[in-house]
Amino acid sequence: MLGGVIPKSPDGQGIINPATGTYQPTIAGQILANPNADYSLGFTNNLRYKQFNLSVTCDFTKGGQILSFTSGLYKSRGVLDVTAEDRESPRILEGVILDPATGKYIPNNIQISAQTYWGTLGGLQREFNVYDATVFRMRELSLGYDIPSGRYVKFVKGLRFSVFARNLFYVAP
Repeated sequence: MLGGVIPKSPDGQGIINPATGTYQPTIAGQILANPNADYSLGFTNNLRYKQFNLSVTCDFTKGGQILSFTSGLYKSRGVLDVTAEDRESPRILEGVILDPATGKYIPNNIQISAQTYWGTLGGLQREFNVYDATVFRMRELSLGYDIPSGRYVKFVKGLRFSVFARNLFYVAP
């Protein structure tokens, strides 16, 4: 996924505009996220005990990245839980300012309003809204009972009653 990336200092910190206290204008057309997973695994197990059958289907995807437009929108409007604590206090963005006199980067010390802070970290296509796509999911769990052949109905063979649930849970970072 392509979008705007904030200019970085040689040590990888975002460069702050000293006039505004926000980041320098983004560099357009840069790679924000790579949605391709490193690998994916699937697991299906079927256990039988007498006439009972238990089946479980799980999968695991490692790596990849997602860009959350929802997270960006909610951050910029101040409705995500990370924006709730001490919402109205002025803040300082993490980053550095280039000192023109020495040519060295110094830590940012410019306070900006909370609204400007969260608006800067929000935005729809920003690197602050990229998350790891690693996930483990339990896709299906089913429990079945096999009725013995010919016991209740003479012409039916292999009758099974099952209950199942899908998309039971997932674990993601």
